[in-house]
Amino acid sequence: EGVFIAYASIHGGTAEAARKLAEILKEKGAQKVSIMDLSRCDMAEAVEDAFKMSRMVLAAASYDAGVFPPMNDFIHHLQDKNFQNRRVAIIENGSWAPVAGKLMCAAMQKLKDIELVEPIVTIRGKMKTTDVILLERLADLILCNEIE
Repeated sequence: EGVFIAYASIHGGTAEAARKLAEILKEKGAQKVSIMDLSRCDMAEAVEDAFKMSRMVLAAASYDAGVFPPMNDFIHHLQDKNFQNRRVAIIENGSWAPVAGKLMCAAMQKLKDIELVEPIVTIRGKMKTTDVILLERLADLILCNEIE
């Protein structure tokens, strides 16, 4: 049992949200939380952590009407390795036209037995107080059935 948070941030806003979610999950009693910056980590290690944990959060910025490339690459690796049987939550970041969440969700729906946690959390640039409230709610949904 545990949560793996994989994030791909352009200007730091997505990274801040991912780190805040990790902090919230730990405060709420998550057994284990692992977090990785896909823009700087070894992709094989990220894939390994995804398979180790029962839950995963994908957090990425929208980029040229798509998903920021490091996250896109990570998702393709998961697809190639037949990633399955996990609860997955999504955080997207986009200032004016966030689309990353919709695209990551569609990619996860192609995999076997993936339970998507809804709703997708949308951050617009830098994290605000209202975004922290959304991350608190998301943490509860991610952890349901883990902590009793």
